Amino acid sequence: MSYQDLDPHLLAPKRFVTLAHLHQVEQADYPALQESTGLSITDLSKIIRDLEERGMVEVSKERKNRYGHTLVRLSDTGERRFKQLLKNLNRTINP
Repeated sequence: MSYQDLDPHLLAPKRFVTLAHLHQVEQADYPALQESTGLSITDLSKIIRDLEERGMVEVSKERKNRYGHTLVRLSDTGERRFKQLLKNLNRTINP
């Protein structure tokens, strides 16, 4: 196991906690992500946009009453990459 097996982009704390939350749920809206991660809406928007561009998450927007409602979920690629990251971290800790 070497440091090259760990993706520094995904290990960035704000991205990591966002991915960790999405890994535990089917999908989440911004208020749920904000509550569980402690991140601001501005930070979440940047992180989600970045992860979406990398194919890690899927974003859908729907109407809830008269307001827009954004839902985020891990893509299949995001799920695989996050699980691999967790395996690599475990191998680093428990060689």
